[in-house]
Amino acid sequence: MNNFESVYKELENLFINKLPDYIEKINVEHNDGIIIKPFENTKLEENCIILPSFSFALEQAEYEEKDRIIENTIYEISIEIKLHPNTDKQTIIFFRYAEAINMTIKDSESWQDCRITNIKGKKIIIRITV
Repeated sequence: MNNFESVYKELENLFINKLPDYIEKINVEHNDGIIIKPFENTKLEENCIILPSFSFALEQAEYEEKDRIIENTIYEISIEIKLHPNTDKQTIIFFRYAEAINMTIKDSESWQDCRITNIKGKKIIIRITV
């Protein structure tokens, strides 16, 4: 099984350092008066109480071996988006954050594959293959 630490460090870099740029890009692209703000998180794993913020969780890790030559580790993580409860148009805002997150994870060339595979409530499920 591959080391999760390098995956974790890359995720932290993407979500803390690069995601704000993609959030701004989404605001410019849509330009319809709905502005999403950068997340208040300063670390990938923190109990951030200022909104908007996100919670990170490693949902599962799976080792996969194909033909005894190719070895992959597949990590499934979740990002739960936390918005202020009185926010108007929460669904649109949520999916704009999902769009920004998708653009951010596509920015990394550290993995064989990385993509959003599911959305459950306020959680975005991301599958990473290394």
